[in-house]
Amino acid sequence: LVLEGDNCVFDGMIYRNGETFQPSCKYQCTCRDGQIGCLPRCNLDLLLPGPDCPFPRKIEVPGECCEKWVCDPKDEVILGGFAMAAYRQEATLGIDVSDSSANCIEQTTEWSACSKSCGMGFSTRVTNRNQQCEMVKQTRLCMIRSCENEEPSDKKGKKCIRTKKSLKAVRFEYKNCTSVQTYKPRYCGLCNDGRCCTPHNTKTIQVEFRCPQGKVLKKPMMLINTCVCHNNCPQSNNAFFQPLDLTSSEAKI
Repeated sequence: LVLEGDNCVFDGMIYRNGETFQPSCKYQCTCRDGQIGCLPRCNLDLLLPGPDCPFPRKIEVPGECCEKWVCDPKDEVILGGFAMAAYRQEATLGIDVSDSSANCIEQTTEWSACSKSCGMGFSTRVTNRNQQCEMVKQTRLCMIRSCENEEPSDKKGKKCIRTKKSLKAVRFEYKNCTSVQTYKPRYCGLCNDGRCCTPHNTKTIQVEFRCPQGKVLKKPMMLINTCVCHNNCPQSNNAFFQPLDLTSSEAKI
């Protein structure tokens, strides 16, 4: 059965609807009714800073297609995200290309770690998922946990609380603005064995905030599905769970 649908043109070549091709070793693309969607073939996992590898970076290997992680001893590099996420996954759709006329291989980086270990922070990524196929920076709000004084549970010797859901509905606060809707978000818990708990599987939603003088803001925000507990902590756990700046915390829950 031949599927009805438009062909695709990519780099001077014509591909039939449903045809899969590899424009380079790094990508596998499919023609879907005139639109080209591409998925990376290289492993995009993050390598997190740890005691044995404080500054990982990717390098190209001669004769090999995919880049490899190496450990960089440079100590002048400053660790960026405070709440480093382990094995982060963002819920994404497989084939999603908005402009069929552009020979555009979609490239989207992972979301960076949340800028705050508690309270409202932000994370960023770079993507060319737009009609111009231009690399642009996107920002989303994120909250790993609230900044209330929480102690890790030691009930029956339990070492970590991985993911916990807010029992009461809360309104998010951002720059003197308050979310119109209430939410029962999931947070990452705490550990009493030196490990960190950070987001593992997340999604992005649009949150509407009402501000002074009746102004309304819409901001993308990370919601946590699951967290993971691990040993790749950026600092000692005591420092890790202290708010960066209690006086200017943007989140009040």
